[in-house]
Amino acid sequence: MISRIDERYLKRKNKGRKRFFLIVILLAALLVGFGGYVSLKNFHPFLSSSASLSEQPVLVEIPAGSGINEIGKILVQKKVVSSAFYFDLYAKFSGLGSRFKSGKYNLREGMSYSEVIGILNKGPNTPKKFYKVSIPEGFTLEQIAERLGKNTTIDSEEFKELALNGEGLEVANYDFLKEVPVKSLEGYLFPKTYSFSEDATAKDVLKIMLSQFNQEISKFDFSPADEKGLSTHEIITIASLIEKEVKIPEERELVSAVIYNRLEKNIALQICATVQYILPQRKTSLFEEDLKIDSPYNTYLHTGLPPGPICSPGSTSIEAALNPALVDYLYYVLTGSDGHHTFTSSYDEFLKAKKEAKNGSE
Repeated sequence: MISRIDERYLKRKNKGRKRFFLIVILLAALLVGFGGYVSLKNFHPFLSSSASLSEQPVLVEIPAGSGINEIGKILVQKKVVSSAFYFDLYAKFSGLGSRFKSGKYNLREGMSYSEVIGILNKGPNTPKKFYKVSIPEGFTLEQIAERLGKNTTIDSEEFKELALNGEGLEVANYDFLKEVPVKSLEGYLFPKTYSFSEDATAKDVLKIMLSQFNQEISKFDFSPADEKGLSTHEIITIASLIEKEVKIPEERELVSAVIYNRLEKNIALQICATVQYILPQRKTSLFEEDLKIDSPYNTYLHTGLPPGPICSPGSTSIEAALNPALVDYLYYVLTGSDGHHTFTSSYDEFLKAKKEAKNGSE
């Protein structure tokens, strides 16, 4: 049997429950109403809902580390929304404010709060700009840096400095660089047409080009080099000499043969391209004093191969470096205006071909 005291207590308890549920329902209704209200375009308590509804496209950049309030101010400044306060409030009620991503956004003037917040939550929606850059076969590191500087946002001097010392590039990750006696990446930036995004750094570009070289080099059979006791670095160095010396494709294996034959006989290679490589500016023709420049790259003064490549060789030159023609040529001389050479096995034949070429050009 329930006493009067208990009955009163139960009535008060039921009333408390009713009030609690009523408050919850009212709060829920207010939240729903508020969400719909502030999602109206350019809602502001002191402006009509038709204020600034031009819907003009506008580019908005959200800096990294920006808070909701700061983002709201940027959006107001760009006329995307009209109130930073209500943007802040809506972002917090939606629970998405902590997920906003920095970057560039294509937005419009007079957008709804919910629409803006949805876009900011997904991340930057502006397409990145890409630069297409062709690196020809035979380009030196300096030429590559110069072309990138002219055609992308990359700083040419920064690129060149990184490529010359390899600092911060994790070069140890590339097997083909482990045996390289010099720090320079000359010869290992594979020539092809690349596409670099506008936000790519000099380091990014170098890694892309090194990865491309790694991919290309895996296609070759290096067993001929192993049989000759030559390293990958030496093969790429030979390939770079071929690349610089040859204009007629069918002569690549012949020039390769001359290089191998002279190395075997311990005769100085005397390749003009190696002297051109050490000159501040390329010359149309070399003079006697140029051939006396003291440099390990000067193959007129030093026997054997230069310390490293003198340019970035292409696939055909690498193939020729691995597979020289089976001939006994030791000399070649330019005898055609189109780049043709005459190849000889003796010095006397070489002098004769040289004299004929000189007479023919006069």
